[in-house]
Amino acid sequence: MSPRKENLSLDSAYFVAFEMTHDALKRGLRAASELNITQYRMLVKLAAAGGSIAQGELSRMLDLRPNVVTQAANALESAGFAKREVGRADSRSRTVAATEKGIAHVAAANESIVAQLYELFPTEDAAWRAILETSIAAGAFIDPPVSERETSCYPASRALASLERFRSAIEAGLRAACGATYNECRVMQRLAETGRPMRIGDIAAQLQLSPVNVARAVDRLAGRAWVRRMGAEHDRKAVFVEVTEAGAAQQRVIARTVDDLGRKLLWKHLSRPQRDAIRAVTDTVIEGLRERERRKGLSASENLRPIG
Repeated sequence: MSPRKENLSLDSAYFVAFEMTHDALKRGLRAASELNITQYRMLVKLAAAGGSIAQGELSRMLDLRPNVVTQAANALESAGFAKREVGRADSRSRTVAATEKGIAHVAAANESIVAQLYELFPTEDAAWRAILETSIAAGAFIDPPVSERETSCYPASRALASLERFRSAIEAGLRAACGATYNECRVMQRLAETGRPMRIGDIAAQLQLSPVNVARAVDRLAGRAWVRRMGAEHDRKAVFVEVTEAGAAQQRVIARTVDDLGRKLLWKHLSRPQRDAIRAVTDTVIEGLRERERRKGLSASENLRPIG
């Protein structure tokens, strides 16, 4: 077994691919629904259940606070997507069920999410298809289905729900471990991988984040004394980010936290072929992204004209 196959870490390239997929799924939802992700996740569970679910059980299923579930149920009921009833065993409890309108809405939104998934992961490419199928399979462990109907009828919606839960778990885990935000930790992770000072613009490009967001993250990291800004004599405009000794210690905390969460939420649930498919994200997705950017650049260069 090669060292690479033994490595089950989630590197910065994985999180770039993760965010690309997450954003595509959210675009699909926005194109077909006015519901937010929390409301939609709940509606998917209700549509797949084939009956009523107690609000307390929904809170457990979705890993959401009871008041958040109540707010989401209010929104779904107002839209005509769900109906609530008094619990039969306990008049103080409430059950929620999807209406026919709600079930139809999930079906339409799921088609829109599928379209975005296939646009991002062209299924004629075996490598991309394997990553897509594995991501959906892994979602069954991250966000367990309420019924077989949820798995068979709403796979793209399940992928969205799973990524949302995975991202929330990563954010919460990193915040608890080191007090930093998700994007701050991604910046620190990339600096650890390169092992050298980097321009803010280069960090932004490599993490597929906006320069403004990276600059803000660097401001906060510098405020914690985890990084320092450096200038270059040959380029007065360039601002480099260098990790301090205190920052290096936090990089190790971030790496351990990400690895622990990866093992708990992802790797232990996957077979060897599925693990290999997830690891292929690093090469396949990033190379695909670079190719898209290259084509975009070629297209733009065809319309150049003299200026001045």
